[in-house]
Amino acid sequence: MNLPNSHYENLRESLVSKLLGAKVVINVVTMPDFFLDHSLVCNYDARSLTRRILSIASRSGGEIPDIPQSLEVGGNAAICTLALATLGAAAHPIMKTSQLGSALMQYFYEPVGVDLSRIKVTGVLSPMTILELKYGKNPVNIMLGDVSSVGTFGFEDLDSEDLDVIAKADCVCVFNWLYNRQGTDLAEKVFAYCRKNSRAYTFFDPSDPRPRIEELPSLAEKVLKNGLVDVLSVNENEAMAFAGLYERKMKRRTRRQNVTLEAGKVISANTGVKVYLHTLDYSASIKEDEVVLVPTFDVTARRGTGAGDCWNAGSMVGDALSITEEEKLLFANGVAAHYISNPKRTHSSVKEVATFMRDPTIKLKGLA
Repeated sequence: MNLPNSHYENLRESLVSKLLGAKVVINVVTMPDFFLDHSLVCNYDARSLTRRILSIASRSGGEIPDIPQSLEVGGNAAICTLALATLGAAAHPIMKTSQLGSALMQYFYEPVGVDLSRIKVTGVLSPMTILELKYGKNPVNIMLGDVSSVGTFGFEDLDSEDLDVIAKADCVCVFNWLYNRQGTDLAEKVFAYCRKNSRAYTFFDPSDPRPRIEELPSLAEKVLKNGLVDVLSVNENEAMAFAGLYERKMKRRTRRQNVTLEAGKVISANTGVKVYLHTLDYSASIKEDEVVLVPTFDVTARRGTGAGDCWNAGSMVGDALSITEEEKLLFANGVAAHYISNPKRTHSSVKEVATFMRDPTIKLKGLA
């Protein structure tokens, strides 16, 4: 049952007062994906851009001018790392790239104090071209990527110093199973190592599993059902895909709020993991039948990538603060909303998130 918005406004006020004096103390390990994102902000919807491309192609080529572009950190783990460090967490990425990639990491990461000691230069740079456009009223992104080093990152890439950093962490995160062909093995072995050698809680964000749907049962059996994962972070589509492993009817259901929440419950009931569900309208924490749900902020999205990665960072930093589960979800919503709505592609400090949330013109969405 949804609570009235007055409850969430009171929650918001209480959280802002706590954030203004908050101190973040948390060590987080992130792995394995680092991309160099080349983003193109297209002021077209998908259909009109397609028509224009076809028209130009029919004339043997040509130019589409006035497309704002940027180069920035890309990849689930890499974006989350940057968001974590900006929020004040001690971030320790374990990633593989090239010498050029390492130099780019220094440029992007050193200003916010990311620990780059575990970056390996035995791989190649993984570039990603991102078309940001609209489909209907919603911002969407189409990614054209070279997975390169990301696609072959396994447990054998970790050395004794990596394992020492993992053992000392408060949270250990494995991201982007979708692109990593060794993703199941990496998650299984890293999380098993955590269970034996540390007190870290384990955080898994696999990204959209549908392109590898035939491998999903193996992932669920070896990683999710084996007591190795504390938190599974998913969006609506990902939740429905995982829930379909346990209840066939979920594969045919639409993504209405109550159905998506049911999907989260199905996953948690069958695996024992805590499910974080982040959507356009709300986020939820689900542990079997126990559900905490909080609305998102009603903002205009200026970009279609990175919101989920920022949300993950906010949820982890929220664990390090003296706040309730509801407040943690609202804080994570604020981190994501501030990132996708601010004119610059910059991440936020805790104080900046508090200032954003304090703005009375920024409303919370109503829950149906």
